[in-house]
Amino acid sequence: GGELWLATSSDRRVSVWASDWLQDKCELLDWLSFPAPAGPEGLDSLPPSLAAFCPWEHGVLVYVGFGLQKEALFYSLRKKQVLRKISLPAFATSLSLSPAAPFMAIGFGDRLLRLQPCPAGAPQDYAGHDDTVHFCRFAPSGRRLLTASHSAVLVWELTGA
Repeated sequence: GGELWLATSSDRRVSVWASDWLQDKCELLDWLSFPAPAGPEGLDSLPPSLAAFCPWEHGVLVYVGFGLQKEALFYSLRKKQVLRKISLPAFATSLSLSPAAPFMAIGFGDRLLRLQPCPAGAPQDYAGHDDTVHFCRFAPSGRRLLTASHSAVLVWELTGA
């Protein structure tokens, strides 16, 4: 009955919760805030704050959002610190972590989808969308990736992942 889950907010905060719904319990475990400069002028909306538990590294979450740098942050819930950072070409608009292999899929506003090996490695960039990549999600097997933009839904067959 116990679950660990997280929620993100538009102000770059991530809350981590432990729940036991059968026992009617829900407890806040951690409240994280990631630094960022003041919102840039001329930008209608800030990039979303996105976070996910890392399936291949227990006790770590990955965060992307508007920050001081364009990067993915790997944060240890045990050590209460950022373990490593991966530079990104732009602020992310979508994020998914593969359940089968140490890979991230990251979508961007300029129609770009990036497959990023973790913790390091050469990323693979794909430009198959007609608009911002708003959604990306690995299949439970990790062999397929679903991505969506304004008017297109693509299913990617992944080899070697």
